[in-house]
Amino acid sequence: MPDKNRNCYNNYMEPNYPNEGMRQLLDGYRHFFKGNSPRKGFCALHAEQIAHTQNPHSMVISCFDSRVCPEAIFATNDGHICVHRNMLNQVDTRDVSMMASLQFAVESLRVQNIVVLGHSNCNAVAKLKMLDKLPAAISAWLGGGKYRGDSYEQAIKNNVLDQLARLREIAFVQQALAQGKLNLEGMVFHIDTGRLERFDARQNGWNFVETEE
Repeated sequence: MPDKNRNCYNNYMEPNYPNEGMRQLLDGYRHFFKGNSPRKGFCALHAEQIAHTQNPHSMVISCFDSRVCPEAIFATNDGHICVHRNMLNQVDTRDVSMMASLQFAVESLRVQNIVVLGHSNCNAVAKLKMLDKLPAAISAWLGGGKYRGDSYEQAIKNNVLDQLARLREIAFVQQALAQGKLNLEGMVFHIDTGRLERFDARQNGWNFVETEE
């Protein structure tokens, strides 16, 4: 895939890999961006290799938007990441499914990374400004989020940061972070260009992931 908008991106991130799992995720993304992803999807040929155990290096919390597929974006093989999807890529401690998935990933699977993956044109973020006009169930779920920012894009990114902050408040996540066993990442996938932004806590800013290996 040609980078026809390359000159528009002046903030690039040099490779920064806190662990081997993150290196695999970002290298996989570069394969995805260039259109030469090695991912073939699950099939019977792979079944025996992963039938008896799983050892994912990362968990991805993604919006359930059909245009955003973490397994494809990171060009992962089966068994390398576990994905939890919901509207707003939200970390809601009231949700039993969310909390069970998180705890299993951290304590049993011992993932190296948890990635909160937001995306451009996120309809769930837009709807945070009209909760009173939504069906009750959707309003109740999205009501756990906040529209923060002077622009739509900023609100999408701030939502990712809000979810990271929620993760840090969870006791078993705190413990894994303190022990140096877990790394938290915030990323935003741009649907229209295929570009991926990553939050740099040291610089307190967002950078586009370099697509060159």
